[in-house]
Amino acid sequence: MNPTNTRPPRGSAQRRAQLRAQTEARVQEQRQQPLPPWLATRTARRTLALLPVATFGLGVLAATAGGGTNTALLGAATSVVGSSGIGALRRATRMLDRAPENLLDEREISDRDHAYRRGFHLTLVLLGLVAVLAALNSFLAQEAGLQLFESVGWMVLTFASFLTTTMLPAAALAWNWRAPVDEADDLGE
Repeated sequence: MNPTNTRPPRGSAQRRAQLRAQTEARVQEQRQQPLPPWLATRTARRTLALLPVATFGLGVLAATAGGGTNTALLGAATSVVGSSGIGALRRATRMLDRAPENLLDEREISDRDHAYRRGFHLTLVLLGLVAVLAALNSFLAQEAGLQLFESVGWMVLTFASFLTTTMLPAAALAWNWRAPVDEADDLGE
């Protein structure tokens, strides 16, 4: 290996460029597909935007179930709701939170940046809520000898928190979604 030659082989750079172009084309194609009627309404998008709350709530419920089958079933339900929620939220917002910047117009970039800021603030609220739950668990353990969460419960709660956090930017986008200009013209808005 020649230390002065740090550039990758030309074929490798071309393959990466082709893969990037294919990925961008696939994302653009997905973004151009019309939304299904059940996702096209503001009410449906706002309902989907509440899925992070349901995911975290199921996680808390699973964490307090005391282990065993109930925790496993509720943990699985948390995974299903969170995973399907991420997909549905991204579909409802036309993958705006994941699209490369060169595929977006200025308004979409602004909307996405606003959603990321809002998602960050919501993540801080979520972390604060987990801290309050930890303090409550510690207080109850010391004062009453009762634990809300055992070790398995903390693992489930941590997993649910991560799932919820990944949903927050897309949920913020869904809550304040504005249709692209060409769609608004087509819909007569």
